[in-house]
Amino acid sequence: MARIQLPTPDDEPEAFALLQAKRGHAPNAQIFRTLAICPEILDVFIPMADAVRNGYGIDPKLREMAIVMSCQTMGTSYEHDPHWNRAIKEGVPREKMLVLWDFEKSALFSELEKAVLRLARDATRAPAQVSSEVWEAVHRELGPKQSLALLFNIGWYNMTGRLTGPLELSNEADFTRL
Repeated sequence: MARIQLPTPDDEPEAFALLQAKRGHAPNAQIFRTLAICPEILDVFIPMADAVRNGYGIDPKLREMAIVMSCQTMGTSYEHDPHWNRAIKEGVPREKMLVLWDFEKSALFSELEKAVLRLARDATRAPAQVSSEVWEAVHRELGPKQSLALLFNIGWYNMTGRLTGPLELSNEADFTRL
């Protein structure tokens, strides 16, 4: 149960009209319903979320594993579970997702995947303390645009996790984890 009363279309008709127009496929997602309380933020949140998630050709498997690692590091579930499913839909084997937290000990992950997961973990734990080695391992393989886009994804889901966690948002009623 969320710690805040989530508005309905009757409470915030303009915000829900915006949601329907920009996010017709998920207008009732709890994150969007929460942001409907602050329509000005919602108005810029949606295009920014889309730009971050779709930016610069990052391999979706890497992106989704990084998002899940960020959520695991924070201990938040609202974004974790849908992105777990998205990772599997993008082709990450379930066996790999099950050992994601212990990636350092697993032979299932490539060196690039391990580098990305280290960056996601370390940038979530202590952003200013990401080591040169961790950054360079990602930057060397992905280049400046994709490295920065990956960092935006990690930061974006840190931000949403730091909102959804304290508010105790939960998965939508029809959600099923793969």
